[in-house]
Amino acid sequence: MKEQEKREKIIQAAYQVLAERGYDAASTKEIAKAAGVAQGLIGYYFANKDMLFAEVFRRESERYCESLPFIRDQGNREVSAETIRAVLNVPKSRAEDDPSWIKLRYELFALGMRNEAVSANIRETLERKRRHLTELIQLVGKLPEQNARALAPILLAVFDGLGMQRLCDEDFDYDGAYEALADMLDAYVKRIAERNA
Repeated sequence: MKEQEKREKIIQAAYQVLAERGYDAASTKEIAKAAGVAQGLIGYYFANKDMLFAEVFRRESERYCESLPFIRDQGNREVSAETIRAVLNVPKSRAEDDPSWIKLRYELFALGMRNEAVSANIRETLERKRRHLTELIQLVGKLPEQNARALAPILLAVFDGLGMQRLCDEDFDYDGAYEALADMLDAYVKRIAERNA
C-alpha cells in the first residue's frame, strides 16, 4: 500500500470512528484497527489525535463543497422562491441524511477553541467554506459580491445551527425553519435587486 493510500485510509477510518463514538471515546488504537494499519503509523502522519481530527474536518468540508453541482446548475435559472427552496434543500438534507456530520462538526469546533494548532486548521477551513458559499450566493442569487460575502457567514451559521437543533430536539420544526429561511432569503434577494435596479 502506498504512503498516500495509508494516510487516506487513516483519515477515512478516523471519520468513521469519530462519527460512531464521538471525540472523547475515539482512540487512535480503534482508528488504526479500522484503517487496517499499525497504530504507530497514525503518529507518523499526524502530530497528534487533534490534528488528525482537524484534517478530517478539512477534508469532509472540501468534499461537501465539491459535491454541490446541483447548486451551480441553479445559477442558470432565474432567481425565484422555488430556486431558493431547491438550493436550501442541499444543506437541509445533509443534516437529515448524515446527522453524524453535524455532531462531528460541533465536536471539532469545540476542539478548535481548546487547541491552537487545530484552531488554525479550522479557521482556514471555515474561510474556504465562506468563500465557496459567497461564490454560490452570487451565482444563484445574482447578488453583488459585497452582499454575497456578508450573507455567506450568516448562512453557514444558520445551516450549522439548524442542523444541531434537529440533532438535539426531535420536536424541532426543522422543515418550518427552512421554509422561513427560504422566505427571508427570497425577500432579501428581491430587495437587493430592487435597490440595484
